[in-house]
Amino acid sequence: MTELFAINLSIIAKRWPIVAAAIKSQSIDHLDAHLVQGQNQTISVNGIQLSSRHDRIAEAQLFISTLPSNAHQVTVYGVGMGDVPSLLIENPHYTRIEVCILNLAVFALLLCYTDQREWLSHPNVVLNAIPSATLQFPNIAITPDLNLVSDDNATLRDLLVMELNRDFTNRHHQIDDPEILKRFADNQVFITNDPDAAHLTKSYNPYKAIVIGSGPSLEEHYAYLKQLSLSPSRPLLIAADTALRGLLHHQIKPDIVVCIDGLISSYHLPLSETQEINLVYFPRVAPEVLAHWLGPRFVAYGTSKIYDSMSQLNPKLRLFTNGSVIHPAIDLAVKLHAKEITLLGCDFCYCNNKSHAFWNDYPFESKDKFEKIWVEAVIQKVREAKHWLINGKGQRIATDLNLRAYLRHLERYIAKHPQVKFYQASLSGAKIRGSQYKELI
Repeated sequence: MTELFAINLSIIAKRWPIVAAAIKSQSIDHLDAHLVQGQNQTISVNGIQLSSRHDRIAEAQLFISTLPSNAHQVTVYGVGMGDVPSLLIENPHYTRIEVCILNLAVFALLLCYTDQREWLSHPNVVLNAIPSATLQFPNIAITPDLNLVSDDNATLRDLLVMELNRDFTNRHHQIDDPEILKRFADNQVFITNDPDAAHLTKSYNPYKAIVIGSGPSLEEHYAYLKQLSLSPSRPLLIAADTALRGLLHHQIKPDIVVCIDGLISSYHLPLSETQEINLVYFPRVAPEVLAHWLGPRFVAYGTSKIYDSMSQLNPKLRLFTNGSVIHPAIDLAVKLHAKEITLLGCDFCYCNNKSHAFWNDYPFESKDKFEKIWVEAVIQKVREAKHWLINGKGQRIATDLNLRAYLRHLERYIAKHPQVKFYQASLSGAKIRGSQYKELI
């Protein structure tokens, strides 16, 4: 380590000795770091610049400008080159500035080559080396640090990214969206005449349920599910729509299929094979799917505001959803009073370099034009995936931002349902906080 490191660390050791010990234990040898010179100088770590090289101060001011004008306390996630805390301490308006380190090794490297004494010494600053995964508001998230986050802080990173992208994510879910309103109108006859999904409680009251997503790890369990499906005392099987084709191919017929996405079309579902399978759907589902489903249909609404007016006029069971069909599938199991829920194919990542179970290996025929286009599109997403999460084995696995968000929303849901035991049956997919691994035999 350098002389600058020793000077910086001496301040930290006096104020936060535990943080200093954690920093001192870090190795920076694995980091690919070098100086980058533009109008300003910055450090590049593993290809990520810790700040702008054009105008660092303007960038820091831009971060600070996102804070509410009445904020007196602020949490800064990440450090960058230290410009944001350095500017914040100049404003006496901010009486408490908590700086959360997202990667101790990167911070140690910063201390080796830059002078951070001014803000580290300021009495209003608190340095946190083990930030909670519960977000503090108002906050500033230093963008480069989100890219360089340690494995331990991956969940915190995901929650920060979700907040930063909230408006962008919600733009396709507006209550006055003409396409959504037209779809509701097109499906009005189904919504009016099909029974409420709450009626399923008359047929099902399971202690155990298996919720089946279409993630790649589902392929590990086809044989188990096929054997289980022959048992008269098996758990309730609830499947996501895109899992159905693979399940039926392996002679596994779920009790209930859940479909909520307006983009799911007849080419995703083997509609001619859906006799005796219950469909729980949201009103955004394509009318041709509803028209050609051969089993019983049941209507449910999501918990988002786009269903509020419809719910007042024609009340139905409302199921939790935040982007993924797996959310209402799990909530349906809970609403049916399941006390133990095992998750299969709920991966939220591209384990085994696949996007979905079965689909990647599906033998297409010439008539399967739209199916093939869809599968090629999702395979391309796997090739281009730039993000990661931690799987059940503690390894980084490629994923996309939307899948990470689905995972974190599920974890929040699980945390709100302590009366239910959640299990995940594979270590290949994302580690799901609040669930336990259970080997299926």
